[in-house]
Amino acid sequence: MPISPATYAKLLSLADQAPLDCLPLTQRTLAWAKTLGYNQIGQIRSASTQRLLADLGEDRAEELRRALHDFGIRQCEPDD
Repeated sequence: MPISPATYAKLLSLADQAPLDCLPLTQRTLAWAKTLGYNQIGQIRSASTQRLLADLGEDRAEELRRALHDFGIRQCEPDD
C-alpha cells in the first residue's frame, strides 16, 4: 500500500531531524562532518553535491550519499 505524499513529507521531516549518528558512517567521516557543523541528516540531504564535495572531499561526500541511500533517503538536488 503506497503512502500519501503528506505522510511521506512528515516522515522525511522526521528523518531530516535525526542525528548523523543514525547513518552507517565511519567514525572518521562522522567526526569530520560534525566538525564542519553537519549534525543532522537534513543538513546533509539539503546540501548540494558541490557543497559536500567542497566541504568533505570526494570520498567522504560519496560515503554520505551512500549512507543516505542505505537509510532510504535521497539527497535533494536543485531540480527537486
